[in-house]
Amino acid sequence: MRTSIVNQPATNNFSRKANITGAVLLSSFCLVGMTSCENEDDEPIVDTVSQQDKNFAMSSSAFVNAQISFGELALANGEDDSILEYSRMLVDENSASKTELEGIVEGKDVELSGGITADMQAKYDELAVLSGVEFDKAFIRTQIEILDDSKSMFENQIDNGQNFTIKGYADKTLGQVKDHKTKAVVVKAEVDIENL
Repeated sequence: MRTSIVNQPATNNFSRKANITGAVLLSSFCLVGMTSCENEDDEPIVDTVSQQDKNFAMSSSAFVNAQISFGELALANGEDDSILEYSRMLVDENSASKTELEGIVEGKDVELSGGITADMQAKYDELAVLSGVEFDKAFIRTQIEILDDSKSMFENQIDNGQNFTIKGYADKTLGQVKDHKTKAVVVKAEVDIENL
């Protein structure tokens, strides 16, 4: 009988410590949660869509469509291996961007472009009549120009957009545009050297 009396307090003591530890942890999580909600410096998450967001979605989808079209044209008309490799990347990465944007705006009152702008169509038409080395040189120059001109569209959305998801897409895609520009400059140098 004496043995069971000695073991019983040890078991109760462990249970009591476990309950206290659990209560302390639960209280800590609650305090942390309440503190983070009370932080007035936190920016609210905005999932509404402003006119700026809608305009950007339309413009950026037209841009992505154009880049896919230019990449496909270069795969058909290009000659240099570096042009063909760059074009495959252009099609693949812009197709992924298009799919991502479609997912972001799904269920929102936002329209996306089904085509390309008149300005991009004019550039496309100029390139479409070329082939081989002539095409390669004109294509990569056009790419550098298009990528330079498009940066401000993404920067404007990052600075002035309201929807946090669309702004995130703009930031990510701006990084892609900069990367494509860097690669286009390298490809242009390779094409120019090979065709001196």
